[in-house]
Amino acid sequence: MSVDYYRSDGRRATSDEAQRLLLDVRGRLLAQDVIRVGGVVVVVSTWFTVIDLGFAADGRPLLWQTIVSDLSMHADVGRYSTREKAVHGHARAVAKITSRLRGLVARAALDEARP
Repeated sequence: MSVDYYRSDGRRATSDEAQRLLLDVRGRLLAQDVIRVGGVVVVVSTWFTVIDLGFAADGRPLLWQTIVSDLSMHADVGRYSTREKAVHGHARAVAKITSRLRGLVARAALDEARP
């Protein structure tokens, strides 16, 4: 089974290009946000993957991935076919996770306040 490599614009890359891209970790990081709510810290990162993670509904390769992590887990929360979609997906993930964490922390504070 052969692996297809891609540039960030969706064009195919040679294996030598892919190796350079994979080694450029900072260059592949599109966005990273650290969310702190109460004592909870979560990191949301969106990366260019170089390899295809699957195909989108329009048949384009999925080359961008948003990952959420804390000290105990890492979760893939989004895959995208273009940089623009990845930017928007990252922003949606940050907003959604921030909202959920605030809700959980507020609920925990209410539970602690109850006799």
